Amino acid sequence: MPQPDEKLARAAVLMQTALSESTGLKGCEQKIVVYWSLATHALNYLSTFPLLNVLGKTGTGKSQTLSIIENFAFRPARLSLRGMTAPAIRDKFADCSEGTAIIEEADFAWKDADSTFERMLSDRYQRASAVAAHKAPSGEKSWATVQKQYFGATALHRRIPFNDAALDGRTVTVRSRPDHTRTYREYDAEDQWNRDGRDLISQLTFRPPPIEQPKEVAARIFHTYESLLGTAMLCGDEDFIGQVLPKLRQETLELVEAQSSEPDGLVLRAIVEAIFSTGHAEFKNIKFSVLSRSIWDNHRFPLQPRQIGPIARELGFETKTSHGATVVLPTPATLLRACNECEYADEAIEELRRQVLGSEGTI
Repeated sequence: MPQPDEKLARAAVLMQTALSESTGLKGCEQKIVVYWSLATHALNYLSTFPLLNVLGKTGTGKSQTLSIIENFAFRPARLSLRGMTAPAIRDKFADCSEGTAIIEEADFAWKDADSTFERMLSDRYQRASAVAAHKAPSGEKSWATVQKQYFGATALHRRIPFNDAALDGRTVTVRSRPDHTRTYREYDAEDQWNRDGRDLISQLTFRPPPIEQPKEVAARIFHTYESLLGTAMLCGDEDFIGQVLPKLRQETLELVEAQSSEPDGLVLRAIVEAIFSTGHAEFKNIKFSVLSRSIWDNHRFPLQPRQIGPIARELGFETKTSHGATVVLPTPATLLRACNECEYADEAIEELRRQVLGSEGTI
């Protein structure tokens, strides 16, 4: 347990007071916002930093939450996406490189057909990928390639999901709910807790301590929350890991579900369906065309037969040409190894696993 940082711990208390006064966030979700905001002061020491999404209906304090984050976060810059083009958004992100972008009306960016905004968000999450290049005038009648760095923290509020499910694994989400039994205080930068908080964090910088990955939490989810967990430890909040652990485990389950919708997961599911189509396992040749049709019928995802072969071989299955058709040749061992690789499980697979382990001992 690292030695608590008194200044950081005091800032956490002041920010939680601000959230209690002006937003519908409660308990653990308040703490998530607090530790995310304070962790932005460690950006110089980090190679990745998660997005923060405040999700909720109108009138539940989402904008108030962003105002409080702006007060406590490192080098904040606020922007609204109304009427902004992709290059303008890119330039704004570059302006707050190594700082905190606070985005109002984030839903409006989902109208771009090619998801340019989502790609920028995804790239901004990771220092190595947060680089944009564009042509700029360089002297008379000449142009030069200019690179802009835009790694940093991003807080936003929205009402609809991302198009790219991978962004969910890079995002910390809190939900703001209405409480009509109380009156919320309008955010005021001059309230004592906000004013004292600004003074405390004005020169704040720190390196988060190492944190052990909890059991039953995927590495991707752990790395998303790692800087928050380290910040909580520096604030002396030993209870936070236990409070947030159910959320991390739930997000791990959701990540596994999302991974099963990736092309390799879809091919594996189609193979499983073909093997158990009669109610019990039959390991016979399966045509690529059968798998392609199954994937389309069940998931409306177009995978051509010629695309299935490389994916099946990557999963460890043997393929060959038989009677003029290309086929997959599954075996119990290769099926179970592929299920382990994709973290896929159901009752039939678990029963097969018991049978194989009982007869062979290993897979």
